[in-house]
Amino acid sequence: MRRRLRVILAVGALAVAGYAAWELAIHYAPLPRTIDDPPVATPVLEDRHGTPFAVIPSATMRAATPVSLRDMGRWLPWATVAIEDHRFWEHHGVDFCATTGAALRNLRNGTIISGASTITQQVVKLASRREGRAPRAKVREAFGAMKLEQHWTKEQILESYLNRIDYGNRRFGAEAAAQAYFGKKTADLSLAEAIFLAGLPQSPTRLNPWLRPDAAMARYRLNVTRLEGQGLLPEGASAKELLAHPPKVSRNDPPSLAPYFARMVPTNGQPRIRTSLDLEIQAAAERRLKDHIDQVGGAGVGDAAIVVIDNATGEIRALACAGKAGQSAINSALESRSCGSTLKPFLYLQAIDSRAFTAASLLPDTPDAISEHYEDYDPQNYSANYLGPVRLRDALGNSLNVPAVVTLSRLGARDTFQRLNRWGLWFPRGFDAYGAGFILGNVPVRLVDLAAAYAGISRGGQAWPARVVPSAPVESREAASPEACAIIADVLSDNSARLWSFGNASPLNLGPRTAVKTGTSSGFRDGWCVGFNREHTVAVWAGNLDGRPMGELLAVRSAAPLWAAMMKHLYASGDHPLPEPQASEKLHTIAVDRETGLLPRPGEPTVKEWFLAGTDPKENAADWYDANGTLILPKEYAAWCASPQNRLGAKIRPGKLAILYPREGAVFALNPHLPDGQQVLPLKSSWPDCEWFLNGKKLTTPEVPLARGEWTLTAREAGEEAVARYSVE
Repeated sequence: MRRRLRVILAVGALAVAGYAAWELAIHYAPLPRTIDDPPVATPVLEDRHGTPFAVIPSATMRAATPVSLRDMGRWLPWATVAIEDHRFWEHHGVDFCATTGAALRNLRNGTIISGASTITQQVVKLASRREGRAPRAKVREAFGAMKLEQHWTKEQILESYLNRIDYGNRRFGAEAAAQAYFGKKTADLSLAEAIFLAGLPQSPTRLNPWLRPDAAMARYRLNVTRLEGQGLLPEGASAKELLAHPPKVSRNDPPSLAPYFARMVPTNGQPRIRTSLDLEIQAAAERRLKDHIDQVGGAGVGDAAIVVIDNATGEIRALACAGKAGQSAINSALESRSCGSTLKPFLYLQAIDSRAFTAASLLPDTPDAISEHYEDYDPQNYSANYLGPVRLRDALGNSLNVPAVVTLSRLGARDTFQRLNRWGLWFPRGFDAYGAGFILGNVPVRLVDLAAAYAGISRGGQAWPARVVPSAPVESREAASPEACAIIADVLSDNSARLWSFGNASPLNLGPRTAVKTGTSSGFRDGWCVGFNREHTVAVWAGNLDGRPMGELLAVRSAAPLWAAMMKHLYASGDHPLPEPQASEKLHTIAVDRETGLLPRPGEPTVKEWFLAGTDPKENAADWYDANGTLILPKEYAAWCASPQNRLGAKIRPGKLAILYPREGAVFALNPHLPDGQQVLPLKSSWPDCEWFLNGKKLTTPEVPLARGEWTLTAREAGEEAVARYSVE
């Protein structure tokens, strides 16, 4: 009796020790460090309305779309458990019955012909990224599975498995597989489709539905038969029906639209990314881009790009590129190319905003005008035609080179160059590398940046970079005043202001008020057209990425037709023309003389012009005409007046430069009843276009505020100088 008791105690002690050792082994079993990491998702890009349009593959080109178990529907989780691990809901990580059966089968065959890994064991294996069937690794997985069952719910384990397992063709996870083979979500799978998918992970290469459809379908039939034999088919399901109507597998590759735009989107590890793209606008842009390349390709245009930006947000609604096969991988909207005349609006915008010029200011368009400002730089107009005196509005509208460089010299070329940064226009090198030629386009610019800068003008001077993701933060810069932007937009939308260069029937004349500017780089290597209506900015580049010239194709032919076609589509889709500038305390319009931009002569032709408050012309145009109505110009126009291009029949003003007001020795007294800021002295000379200096300091306008003291006034023009001294008491 006592001996039997000792045996019982010994056996009990061994059992307790064994159980304790078993529990300790489970407790200390290591789990893979990545077990808690969420499944890797292949980023899916959506357009602004939520429609998927592209999948960004991982470095290994895998496609994966993790979803929660509750979003997988009824059938796939059921089929997976029934086929892979039908005692999943009962065991604690290891199915010892299945393990014993598998071991006996392997012993009888002398090799490993089947395993008995549970779903939990496979989750541990997937997290450890182990390949092969080494016994020691299988033991670690078994203990790891039992430990995992103590920390995770069954639902968590099943969800992890269904989101990680390989279904072939680099589709990892059930959702990616359902989309690839049936074009639907897992929640929408039929019972037959779920059984088909659940069998693939057993051998995803051998059962590849696209490459080995017969093998995959044979496995489906086998699984249906087994489920029936084991009594596992759900109530109401018929094996006969499932075998008679097997699922129809198709090939559904992930969407791959707007590839150039897609590569610009930062993924940041997010599974689904809502972008700024509008698929309808994108499709329209791609169609028109293709049509345009077909039309102008024979004229030397091999590559082109188009960008559409929403003015209010700066978001890119469309971005498309087209070109030769060898260049197809290059996003030409992000390539820096010589920008032609597309920077001129920013020059004149600065000129107006600084109040150094107005849209009515008279500028010289003559062959010799630049030589007075730059000794070693003498660009000419492309057409070799010169209009003589032109108002700033016409200089910009007709994209005249000489007036632009003259304006640049008066504003300061270096300062103007640096101010372009405010618009998000950055250049590879500094000002010294380009010189004054930057304003005519010898600097490289990206199409997407140029589009964003023009969109900034449409927003009244609020500039920020183009965005591909709506949630991206906006760093706004006030690059110019709304009033100056309104004037420039009015000039760019004025078809009458560009008639000399473009005529009335060019692609730039859409009918609705639309601001637009073209640019052609040196050697006809690049054509640009950028413009905006109330809602959108459209920018087009055309050329050859290998640097070949486009024959002698100007931008009005190489780029403008595509711009016009896209703008017409936007108008047809509901866009609105640019509104007229609105008069305010800071902005108003008056009539000026058509030729000089000065206060009009009675009964003579006038035009309406917009001015910032306080910049209205003070001089009367009558001072520029003789008794016969002939325009009298300063000496700088002498060569032009003597040429056949003198379209106005103008003459040169006789006599020397003289200060007409104030006269030499004049004495003025301050009015004690007026604020100091309202007491201003207007300046007049015999030559109206001279430069003024007060005590050696250059003035930006022909007027000076009255202030007590002795003052020396100097007028300079064309190498001549006049001096008048006056005092204020």
